[in-house]
Amino acid sequence: MAKAVDRGVFNVYRPIGDDGTFSAKSGLPDRTKPFTVLGIESSCDDTGAAVVRSDGVILGESLASQNEIHEEFGGIVPNLARNAHEEKIDEVIADCLEKANMSIDEVDAIGVTVGPGLEICLRVGCNKARQLAIENNKPFVGVHHLEAHILMARLPEHDESGAIGGVLAPATDDTHELVRAMDFPFLAL
Repeated sequence: MAKAVDRGVFNVYRPIGDDGTFSAKSGLPDRTKPFTVLGIESSCDDTGAAVVRSDGVILGESLASQNEIHEEFGGIVPNLARNAHEEKIDEVIADCLEKANMSIDEVDAIGVTVGPGLEICLRVGCNKARQLAIENNKPFVGVHHLEAHILMARLPEHDESGAIGGVLAPATDDTHELVRAMDFPFLAL
């Protein structure tokens, strides 16, 4: 049996209490008001980062592609992918914060893909996220890569201006009702 298979024998972290209220046991921001998360992704061959507001609006994003590195091999070469992540991760994070017009001090939490993916690549993103969280006293949020893809369908739809259904949607209590209804995990990278 694989180590990561959950056969129902483990306790599952449920941040929603019996009374239906959110209890951030990990130091996460208060979900009753808007917050921002710096998300980092390094699960395979591209290095990505985004600053996402809790209502789903992407404030800034950056991606470093590795297509040219792996093209000649016809697939991903793990150690080359890891080296490229290490080379580009600081630049990608700085670029995404700049595009969001924010500093790391203004971000409320640091999220990172923790799996599944290539372990040596995931380690680069996790180590950088852990370092940023510790240095800046921010909550660290591990995100399951596949759950994040699936949960993207539950986020409110925004057009390029940040509008929901054609109406500009700043982070307000009304727009947060859409996101507040989500159960674990609430963050999707």
